[in-house]
Formats: sequence, structure tokens, C-alpha cells
Amino acid sequence: MNFKVAVVGGAGHIGLPLSCYIQNNGIETLIIDKNLESLEQISKGIPPFFEEDFEENLKSACDSGLASTTDISSIANKNVVILTLGTSSKKIDKELFEEVLKEVFKYIQEDTILILRSTLESGTVQKIYENFQLDKKNIILTYCPERLAEGFAFEEIKILPQIVGALNHEEYQKIKIFFDLLNINTIFASYKEAEFIKLFLNTYRYSQFSLMNYFSNIASEQSLDFKKLLDIARTDYPRLNGSPDPGFVGGPCLIKDSKTFAESYDDNLEIINKMLVTNQIYMNNIITEIKNKFIGNKIIQLGITFKPDSDDLRDSQSLLLNELLKEDGYEIEVVDPHVYNSKQYSDVKLFSDNVLISTFHKEFKNLNFENKKVVIVGNK
Repeated sequence: MNFKVAVVGGAGHIGLPLSCYIQNNGIETLIIDKNLESLEQISKGIPPFFEEDFEENLKSACDSGLASTTDISSIANKNVVILTLGTSSKKIDKELFEEVLKEVFKYIQEDTILILRSTLESGTVQKIYENFQLDKKNIILTYCPERLAEGFAFEEIKILPQIVGALNHEEYQKIKIFFDLLNINTIFASYKEAEFIKLFLNTYRYSQFSLMNYFSNIASEQSLDFKKLLDIARTDYPRLNGSPDPGFVGGPCLIKDSKTFAESYDDNLEIINKMLVTNQIYMNNIITEIKNKFIGNKIIQLGITFKPDSDDLRDSQSLLLNELLKEDGYEIEVVDPHVYNSKQYSDVKLFSDNVLISTFHKEFKNLNFENKKVVIVGNK
């Protein structure tokens, strides 16, 4: 079968690496997105955000025919439509998803595979199948949740198996043909199972970081240095290999997917809610440490993205900390080499003797903080 693909939301963090990968595997791919600035950059072969090996993958895709448009009606001549819209359990996000979905069903043709790739609440895929009467339109609906680590999309898309939530095994086999052409291994699941797996995975990852922050909060109450204790506990002790450091838990997936999990399923013990509270307490403890350690109201803040070596500000707890400190009357100079037009440390090092490292980018490792008072979020 000759596949022609449209990726709705294809200029974003989920859609663009996938679009490049599909095009680079010889399948005609069209990006559909309303972000004109990103589309212009893409047309010039300029990555609009950071991913390892992005420039070469984007250039190769553009050279081989990757196209883009703002016109969603263009899906009418495609037989695979992939919806990569960012979603959450927030009302505004759900309403936008439903609006885009209606547009998709306005133009999608019969005998088309529709792949949903976003975060979805439990039961959403089955409702879409029933409400749009897909059994009568011969449209194959599948939920293929995205599970790639931001920054490593081009590496992981080739090696991680794709979970395929399908109505039945017969439809799964038809979808599998498409992924086989992309050299992506697949695993069959029901709609309900695929939804649970997507939410469970990110909630589990959120819980790992949150539990370490919980221990950090308790150590703080006991006037103990948890960073020191963790270093001691890890020394030549293999059972702590791979344990996370305490630190901010943010980004576009972990928080929102954990909230969506709690709202989709019966979190009657409020375990997920308590994790959210744990991280709020951790934030408050960082602010207390800053107030106790720093002199004056001027701070040099190093790193403002949600994780090291990323340019993504979405749900960044470092950015939130910046806003909270400003509300408390602090003057802050931000240094972040991954954020456009940011100052360098050499430009602001005389601004203050107080240095806050809230996102520890690799560029900060060799800086000289002699005679500075330094607060580091986490254990790095």
C-alpha cells in the first residue's frame, strides 16, 4: 500500500521529529500546523526547538519532500492522519482537542488510518469511535501514545516499540503494516489499555522524582543535608544505582499526565495529589534556603528551562521559582544558554554575590563561583 501521511500539529515537539522520521523513511509527509513562525523556520531547515541531531534530520526530510501547510482540509488526500496536538485534563485543552478533531472528521476520507498520539483521559478513544460512527465510515482509529524522552526523539523513535491501541487484532494488523515500513516494532493493546499505559508511565516517573523530594523535605525538617546523606548512601551501594536526585519535577508531560491519571481513575488514597503537594513543599524549602543563605535581594539565576540541556520552558519549575522570587521582591538576572537572547554569566557576575543554579546545564559546570553564595536545586 502506498501511504501518504498528514501530521496535524506537526510543527510541535511531538509532531515534527515524527514527521521528519516518516519522510526520511520514504513516505510522503505533510505537516499541518497553525504556527506560521515555526513553519517558516522548518521551510528553511531551521529546527524551531532543540533535539539531538535535529538539523541533519530536518534538512534530509525537507530535501526529500517534507511539506507544510496551515490548511487542515489538505488531509482529504491522505490515507494516514496523525493527530499530535498537546493535550491535558484542563477544560481549555480538551475543548481545543475536540475542536480540532471535528475539523479532522470534516475532511478525512474513508479507508484512512487515524492515529491519535496525545495524552487522553480514560475512555476517550472509545467515545470518539462511537460518537463519530467510525464503523460506518471505514476509518481505522488507533491510539499510539508518544513515549519519547524530549531531546532524544530521533534516537528513541527507532528503538522503542510503539504501543498500538486498536479496536481489535484485525485493525491492529492493518496499522502494523504502516509501522513496519518505518522499521518500528509494535505491541498490540486495546484502547483502554493504551490509555492507561500512557498515563501510568508518566505518573510513575513523576512519582519517582517526587518520592526523592519527599525524603528531602523530611531531611529538611530534621535540619539534615539530604544531598550529603544521599551521596553517602549511594557510595558503593549498587541498589541505589539509577535512583533520581531531588530536584524540580516539571516539563510538558509529567505534571499534566499525573493530574490526568488522577482525574481518569479513582485516586481514592490521594497518592497522586500528595505527590503534587510534596513538590510544592520542596519548592517552598528552596525559597526558604534562598532567604536564609543569600544576603540582599539580588540574585543571578542560572537555568530557567524545565530540565538540563533543554530549551523547553513549558511547565518549568525553575521559571515558576523565578516568578515566585520576584513576587517576594527579589531582583533577578537570568542566564540560560538554551533560551534565545539570554545574557552570559560573564555579563552579570558582578550583579550579585548570590547565585541560584535552578537548572544545571552542562555549560555551568566549569564556572567559577569563588566568593559567591550558591544555592543548587537538586544534587548536581
